[in-house]
Amino acid sequence: MMSQSPKITVVLTTYNNPEYMENAITSVLDQSYDNYQLIIADDNSSKKEVYSIISKYQNHKNVSYFNSRIQEDKRLLTARYATQINTAVRQFSDGDYISYLADDDYFYPKMLEKVAENIIKYNHDVFYCSQNVVDADHNIRGIRFPGSVLEKGIDVLDHNQVITSRKAFDFVGGWDDSPECWGGADGYFWARLQNAGYKFHPIDYEEPVQAKRYREKSVQWNIANGLSPIG
Repeated sequence: MMSQSPKITVVLTTYNNPEYMENAITSVLDQSYDNYQLIIADDNSSKKEVYSIISKYQNHKNVSYFNSRIQEDKRLLTARYATQINTAVRQFSDGDYISYLADDDYFYPKMLEKVAENIIKYNHDVFYCSQNVVDADHNIRGIRFPGSVLEKGIDVLDHNQVITSRKAFDFVGGWDDSPECWGGADGYFWARLQNAGYKFHPIDYEEPVQAKRYREKSVQWNIANGLSPIG
């Protein structure tokens, strides 16, 4: 059992999404739990508004930031968000546990507090939490929370729902960022965890602590419509 408050690293991957990114950032900074690190992992966005937003927060004591500087002709060689997560964790993180957040989604204020309580109480390596599914205007369209210990997370749990120990992340080799993983790198990572013998444990708190926003032109939307993942 963990005897002190664990430090949780939140990896926020972002690319050319100023419309929603600031909401994602502030949702982490407004947490009721203060032992966290937010890593903003920008994938060399071309929109200047992105950097105007990041500049407002990058000097915050809990925030780290890096830019991949990826060249456009290299962008489709890997599943970029998985590459960015691996870089963030391996080169910039100092948390005991890792949480993952896409730039169009957001946490509710008690997200990290409730996760930390469960880490301290149970000390599992892999947790998942309840999530609201919302539209572009924040209207709730459903709730995702199986509520039981899962042998597998693929096709069940979303990118943002799962929290892993740094130990588990390192043990399975991080996220698979092969180009064929663009449409579901989170699922491939869940499969790595499953194959290594890890189970997905629900946190005790059933109330949704985060929101997954479905919108046009997201990576998933583009792939589902036969487009390049980056639009």
